[in-house]
Amino acid sequence: MVSDGLVTQTPRGLTIQRIEDGKFVVCDENVCFSADSLYLAEEQLELMEHGYCFPYSTSFRKVQA
Repeated sequence: MVSDGLVTQTPRGLTIQRIEDGKFVVCDENVCFSADSLYLAEEQLELMEHGYCFPYSTSFRKVQA
C-alpha cells in the first residue's frame, strides 16, 4: 500500500500514516490506532511489533507445583 501520507512501513506490514490535522494512524492487517503525534505513533508501532511492553515481558516466572 503506497499513500501520500505514508510515513513508514515495517517488514511485518505495519504502517504509520499522516492524516488530517497533523495526526497519525498506526495500522496492521486488522487494527488501526490513532495518535496525536509522531512520537506516540512510533510508541504504538513498537508495542504492536513486539506484542508486549517492558517490564511485563520479564516478570513471568515458572510455578513450582
